[in-house]
Amino acid sequence: MTRGSAGPPPDLERLLSPFGVISDCQQTQGESWHGDLTAFHSTLGSGVPGRGAPAGRSAGGAGHTFRSPDTARLIALAEAAERYSTYEPPDTAYTWATVGELDGPVLDTDRIPRCSGRELAHPRCPLREFDPQARIRWVRGLDLIAGDGVWLPWVMSNYGPHAVAEEQFWYRISTGFAVHTDPVEAVVRGICEIIERDMIALTWLQRLELSSISDTVTTPLIEYVRDAARRHFVEIRLLDATSDLGVPTVYCLLTAPHDPKVNSTVGCSTGRNLASAAEKALSEALWMRSLLHRQTSPPPGAPGDCVELTDGALFMGSAEFATEFDFLRRGGPAASRAVDLPEEPAAALRDLLLRLDERDMQVVAAEHTTTELAEVGLTSVSVVIPELMPMSLLSLAQYRAHPRLYAAPVAMGFAARSEEELNPWPQPFA
Repeated sequence: MTRGSAGPPPDLERLLSPFGVISDCQQTQGESWHGDLTAFHSTLGSGVPGRGAPAGRSAGGAGHTFRSPDTARLIALAEAAERYSTYEPPDTAYTWATVGELDGPVLDTDRIPRCSGRELAHPRCPLREFDPQARIRWVRGLDLIAGDGVWLPWVMSNYGPHAVAEEQFWYRISTGFAVHTDPVEAVVRGICEIIERDMIALTWLQRLELSSISDTVTTPLIEYVRDAARRHFVEIRLLDATSDLGVPTVYCLLTAPHDPKVNSTVGCSTGRNLASAAEKALSEALWMRSLLHRQTSPPPGAPGDCVELTDGALFMGSAEFATEFDFLRRGGPAASRAVDLPEEPAAALRDLLLRLDERDMQVVAAEHTTTELAEVGLTSVSVVIPELMPMSLLSLAQYRAHPRLYAAPVAMGFAARSEEELNPWPQPFA
């Protein structure tokens, strides 16, 4: 969703042109029983007048909602605008330096998630150790808790593909990026996405047996989709993935025992409350199921080959690996730790920052609003919370040395597995 609580949605169609920020936006075909789930996919343009999108650029956005094609299209356009704004800034937007050469506060680099020695020793590990003596690019951000300007590694807050070797300590996906007509709401959504991805990583790697909320958290929409799923022999399981932060988060597992290609599919979402998070997690899982069915290339041949966006989901979706999702079926009902977030953006941001500050977490935001986005009323931000667990789709680089991976399960009442006991299979989320 890309509009505030009041006022009309932004006219993002103005960004759509063969030579614009967004070059194309098309509806994608899903399975007919998905409860009127509509999806759109948009593709980045060049942003340069008179020049088309560069060859080979496939980045873009996706939007999917139940029963609202206009909203799905709006989300797809907004997500492409977000990608564009954080894709590759002008040279003047960053500074080359080592940590010691920077003037002023710097993101606490000791908190940056790291791969373990075992991961780094693998000859095909695509990431490396952060080196404070290396000259890398830095951008200015704002520490939202301390209120100070702070230097942030460029690679942690931009989406473009051109990182140098010394910047390969960070896996670059769009976690924590957001656009919105309300700048405060953009930051709220960036934070919530990081919290969501934290639980996606923790749930899979630690095989957390999350509590079922399938019988306690429901809406008319969820019941409508559940009935349609039953008629097509698809089981929907909703799980409470709320972490020790208490921000409502739901993990969804879809199981289709009759489907050899897409037997198991997952989705996850963090929201203002469990009901809204459940609807979004369900739509994520259903959309991914359709996307995987449209894949024509074969799945990766081995876990170590999972490096692209949908590789792990396609590999693990096969009926061959159905039992690897059994831990998600073992958790029973339990009292939820979820505490609803206020609807008003400023109040929600204060609430989130209080919860994170209580756990001594650093929250840094950087703005990426371009002229084109400003003209249609959008603000673009990226948020970094280094203490939270990143979601990595690189099967050989999962940040298994990050303290959060072992401390968070204990804080949530689970036993923590050692590195040797962590889930060895690729992350099935995409």
